[in-house]
Amino acid sequence: MLTPLPPGSARHIGPYRLLAGIGAGGMGEVFLARREQGGLVALKAVRPELDLDLDDAFRVRFRREMAAARAVTGPYTAALLDGDANARLPWLATEYVPGPSLADTVARCGPLPVDAVRALGAGLAKALTAVHAARVLHRDLKPGNVLLTPEGPRLIDFGIAQAFEATALTMTGMLVGTPGFMAPEQIEGSHAVVPASDVFSLGAILCHAATGRGPFDDPELASVIFRISRGDADLSRVPHELRGLIAECLHLDPALRPAPMALAERLADADTARFPWPSGVLSLFAEYRSAAAEFEPADSYVPTMPGEPPTAPVAIAPSAPHRRRRPWIVAAGAAVAAVTAVVFVLSQGPASRPEAREPKPSGTTSTGASVVATYGNRGHTGELGPSAVNGSARPDGWQPWSREKRGGADGAGRGCVLARSTLVCRDGQGATTALDARTGGDRWKAPGFPGKPKSTRRIPPEADGERVYVPSSLGVLGVGLERGDEQWRRAVPRGKELTSLTYAEGVLYTAESIPRGAPSTTTVRARRATTGEQLWETTVDARTAGTLLARDGTVYTALDGGGVIALSTTNGHETARVDRPRCGDLMGHDGSVLCWSAGRGGVSDLDPKTLAVRRTVGAVKPDVAPVVGDADVLVIANSNPRADIAQRFTAYAWRSGEKLWDLPARGAPTALALSRDRLLAAGTYEIYTVPLNGDAENITQRTVPLTDTTRLDGVELITPLYLGGAVFAESTEGRFVSGRAL
Repeated sequence: MLTPLPPGSARHIGPYRLLAGIGAGGMGEVFLARREQGGLVALKAVRPELDLDLDDAFRVRFRREMAAARAVTGPYTAALLDGDANARLPWLATEYVPGPSLADTVARCGPLPVDAVRALGAGLAKALTAVHAARVLHRDLKPGNVLLTPEGPRLIDFGIAQAFEATALTMTGMLVGTPGFMAPEQIEGSHAVVPASDVFSLGAILCHAATGRGPFDDPELASVIFRISRGDADLSRVPHELRGLIAECLHLDPALRPAPMALAERLADADTARFPWPSGVLSLFAEYRSAAAEFEPADSYVPTMPGEPPTAPVAIAPSAPHRRRRPWIVAAGAAVAAVTAVVFVLSQGPASRPEAREPKPSGTTSTGASVVATYGNRGHTGELGPSAVNGSARPDGWQPWSREKRGGADGAGRGCVLARSTLVCRDGQGATTALDARTGGDRWKAPGFPGKPKSTRRIPPEADGERVYVPSSLGVLGVGLERGDEQWRRAVPRGKELTSLTYAEGVLYTAESIPRGAPSTTTVRARRATTGEQLWETTVDARTAGTLLARDGTVYTALDGGGVIALSTTNGHETARVDRPRCGDLMGHDGSVLCWSAGRGGVSDLDPKTLAVRRTVGAVKPDVAPVVGDADVLVIANSNPRADIAQRFTAYAWRSGEKLWDLPARGAPTALALSRDRLLAAGTYEIYTVPLNGDAENITQRTVPLTDTTRLDGVELITPLYLGGAVFAESTEGRFVSGRAL
C-alpha cells in the first residue's frame, strides 16, 4: 500500500504537504499530498537526483501540456488540478480516484468476465472521446494508467507524455510509451501518432483485461516490437463475444480502427447504472478505501461502496456540514505517475498471465478433501487448498502417532496418498500398506509385483476416492480403497522400468523407460483408470525426467537430456517439442507450464502450446521442488553460502516476477507445500510454516512424534501430506508418522 516517507526527504512541494509515498519510476516520484484545508491529491514530481536539462523549451512544452490536460473533462477521466512548470523540479497534482489499477486488479483477481470487460471498454472509449475532444493524445494507454472504481474506470496521465517526450528521447534506450501496448505507428516515431493510436492501445488493454495477457506478450522486447509491427496479435484466449471488436482496434492501418465514440456505443449495455465488477474486485475497492481513512482530515466522511449506507464520520462535530465525498486513496501499485509511466526503460515485458484456477481434485468437498496427493493440485504445484490447515477437515478422533514400517514396506520405494481417512503407502514392489489416518493402525495390505525393484524412484501413488493407483518400477496396480482388493495390474515390458505416473480425469498416464546404457526411448501410455484398459501408447526417442503432467488436453514430460515434449491426451500424438531448457520437473499454473531444475536458477514459464520459454521468475537454484498456488506466490527453497543462515526461502510474485521476501529456512527442507496463504515445509522431524506475506514473527514450528530421540540427527520427513492442520509422512528411519503441522 502506501509507504512512509524516507528520513530526510522533502515534506512539502509547492503548497502541498507530502503525506506518504505512492510510487516511483525512472524519471519521477508520486506522493500522496494535501493542500492546507484541501483534499487528497496525487502529486507527481521529477526525481531530484536526476541531472536533467530542464531548459526553457521543456518548461514551455510542460506548461502547454498542463493547459491541454486541464481542458479534459468527463466522468471517466481524472482531473489535473494544479502544477508548476517553473519550479526547479516541475510538478503537477491530479485528482485521486477510487480503486486499484487494472494491472493490479487482473494480477490479483484474474481476468475479468465478459460483461465487466465490455463496461470497462465503453467507459475508456468515452474517456478517450473526451481526451481527443480537448486535442490531447494519451500516448501511454496501458493497464497501469487505468484505475477502477465502483462507478467505472478512470483514465489517468493523459496528455502528459508529450511534455516529457523530448527529455525522454535524449536518454539512451528509452521509449515514450509502453511496449506491448504501443501502436505500430508509435514505434515508427512520435510524428506518426494519431488519435487512432490510443484506440490501438485500448484494444490491447481489453485483451489484457479479458485474458490476463496482452496480445503481443513475449519475453523478448524485440519480439514484442516485431509482432506489433506485423500485426501478429494473439487473441486466441479472448472470449468470442469480444474477439472481433478487439481485432478491429488492433488493425495495422489506423484509418480502419473504430472511433472511440462508435466503440463506446458498440460496447455499452443498456443498463449502465452499476458496473458489473466481480466480487473479488469489489473486495479490492474496500481494501483501498480503508487505506484512505488514515490520511483523511478528521472532519471528513469515509467514502462508501455503492449501495452501502454512509459510514459514520470520523470525529465530526454535530454541527459539521455535509461534505462532498472525497476520492479514495490508491495503493502504490495502482497509481502511475505521468512523469514515470510514459518513459519505459527497455526491459522484459509484463508478466501477467490468464489464470484458470486449478480444479479441485476428485472428491473434494467444501470442508475438506477426500484425496490429498503429494503434489497437491493437478498442476503438481504443491497447492493443497484450505483443507490442509482447516481443523474441521481433520479425521474425527485423530491424535498424533508414530509407528514402524512392517510387513510389506521394504523401503525400496516411497510415496503415500491420503484418501478420506486412509493413508496408503507403497514399497518398491508396489505392495501397499493402508493405515488408519486417525491412529496409525493397520487397515489392509495388498501384494505388489514379484521380482526385485529396478530402482527406488519416489513415485507416489494416486487415488480418485474409490481406488488407489500404486506404481513401482515393475508396473502399476489398481487397488480398491475400501478393502485393498486388487482390481487390475499391468507389468512393464521386459527390459523397461516405470518412471512416472499421474492421474487426471479418469485416465492414468504412465511412462516406461529403458534403463541407462541402452538406447534412450520412453513409452508413454494412457489407461482407463477403472479397468487398466490401454487407450493409447506413444514411443518417445528420449528418456523422461521427472513426472508426467496432464492438463488441458495435453500430457507434458521433461526429457532427461534437456527439453520438454507435449502429447495429446486424445491419441498420444506429439504436439510440441523443444530441446531446451533442462527441466528436473514440470508444474502447471497460471495458464503456463513451469520448468525448474536444481542445476539452474529460477523457474521458467513455458508456453503450453509451443513450449517456448516466455520468461524466468527468480534467480536462485531450487534445492527441492518449488511451489506456487492460489496466492500466486512462488517460493523457492535454496542455499546461499554467503548468508549467515545458508538455507533460505525466497518468494516471488508469480505474475510480476517481483521478489517479495527472503527468510532463513531453519534447516534444509525436504519438501514444500502451500495452503492458500501459508508455506508448509518439512525437515528433520519438524514442520514449520511461513506466512506468504513474509511475516517472520508469525512463523510456526512443530516437532513430529518419534520414539528414538538419539537418532534425530539425519532423520528426515519425506513425502509429507497435510490435512486439517496435521501432517502424515514417512521418515528415513523407517517409520510412518503423523503430528500437528500448526
